[in-house]
Amino acid sequence: MKEYYSIGEFSKMYNISVDILRHYDKIEILKPSLKKKNGYRYYTKDQIWTLNNIRSLREMGVSLNIIKDFLKNRNLQTTMNIIDYQLNIINNDLENILKLKNNLILKKEKLNFLKKEIIFDVPFLKFIQARNIIKIKGNIKKEEDIDFQIKSLSSNTLFQDNFLFTEEERGVTLTLDSFLKGQYNIYSETFITTNNLSKSNGILKENLFLVLFFKGNYSNINNSYNIIKNFINTNNLNITGDIYEFFHIDIHATINPEEYITEIQVPIKKGTK
Repeated sequence: MKEYYSIGEFSKMYNISVDILRHYDKIEILKPSLKKKNGYRYYTKDQIWTLNNIRSLREMGVSLNIIKDFLKNRNLQTTMNIIDYQLNIINNDLENILKLKNNLILKKEKLNFLKKEIIFDVPFLKFIQARNIIKIKGNIKKEEDIDFQIKSLSSNTLFQDNFLFTEEERGVTLTLDSFLKGQYNIYSETFITTNNLSKSNGILKENLFLVLFFKGNYSNINNSYNIIKNFINTNNLNITGDIYEFFHIDIHATINPEEYITEIQVPIKKGTK
């Protein structure tokens, strides 16, 4: 049986690329047993335990720097330490996976509700609790500007950019002044609702809201706002603040604008002006 195996033979025996073996040599995590003057590398079978340890730890996501230190200083205690280290990572991953699972369940329930239960362009009153938000100011007119700002906000959320599978709400604020002037395509800020109080930089205060669901392309939303204004005038209601639009179904979920669903929330109070 051969004592030494070339880097090519060693790579085939243990199904690892030559480039990776060269990299391991370079960072001194697995050096060949023999390196000739011509640069040829040779390995022995007794190095397999080192390679097994490296591959096992890499499959668990352990960095090469930590593996290198472990191989140099391995003992029962360092083995226990690296196990604890990996258990912490796994526990964090499981927690995030469970949160994602719950978000997916809630998202599916919500989509089914929007698909089957909502009546569009029919205003109704609803008391809504306070919601913490992450917001960014800006004079916004285009849909791509909204997406860009929401992307920058999403870096502070659990599922970054995962608009399709997260239960976090995203939307825009229409100032009362723009609403009264009929300028329904100029927004003062974008926001994402959040349960992370440390990330929140704003709040949508609890209030009685006039709510209306609009379906279709945003360019046709003017009619819905006219319905809202007529309802407010007819029912002796007063608007008490800025208006919020929530994008429940948009380009992230469908290519068809006719399937878009937007919820308009207008803070109001009853009574004479």
